[in-house]
Amino acid sequence: TPRANGNFRRPPRLGDGQSFQPFTNTQTPRPFNNSNQKLRIIPLGGLEEIGKNMTLLEYGNDVLVIDMGFMFPDSEMLGVDYIIPDVSYLDDKRDKIRGAVITHGHLDHIGAVPYLVERLGFPTMYGTAVTMGMVRQRLEEFNLVGRNKTVNIEPDKDVLQLGVFKVRPFHLVHSVPGAIGLEIETPNGRLVYATDWKFDYTPADNKP
Repeated sequence: TPRANGNFRRPPRLGDGQSFQPFTNTQTPRPFNNSNQKLRIIPLGGLEEIGKNMTLLEYGNDVLVIDMGFMFPDSEMLGVDYIIPDVSYLDDKRDKIRGAVITHGHLDHIGAVPYLVERLGFPTMYGTAVTMGMVRQRLEEFNLVGRNKTVNIEPDKDVLQLGVFKVRPFHLVHSVPGAIGLEIETPNGRLVYATDWKFDYTPADNKP
């Protein structure tokens, strides 16, 4: 809490007797890009609905795709099997797609992969070993194995440079193994994509 003279009080003590230490970043922050280019965050699904998760990050000539999920129809959608994201925005931007990062293996995040990868120009897909195993299984069902490159990544270690986007995956606990969140450094600043996660004090893989 700031005092009148601008100084700060000593941080409060925590229950275990240890004082709170504020976060410090020893890295020199990168200045924001002052060009006329702007980062666009474009959700194609997954907002105010359960399913169809897909988000685009676009900056200049670079596009990053996050997830490709589908949504199950409701009781009024007779004859509809699945609902997939509308990717018509990318029809003239396929050559700008630098990769697709898949956060975890639930169908609302990977279900649309076999329906969309060809239209998107077969971008390289990145995810943990468990997630990519589920993605490859989906591709096998549609005889697309070998046409789409999949890359296994290790959270908290690997860093992806996809165009202007520097992506650092980090481990998350979810009801399916191999879930990751993404710390993404862009020319306009740094953002976090946390996808689906939950509090679990006894995770199956013993990773908190």
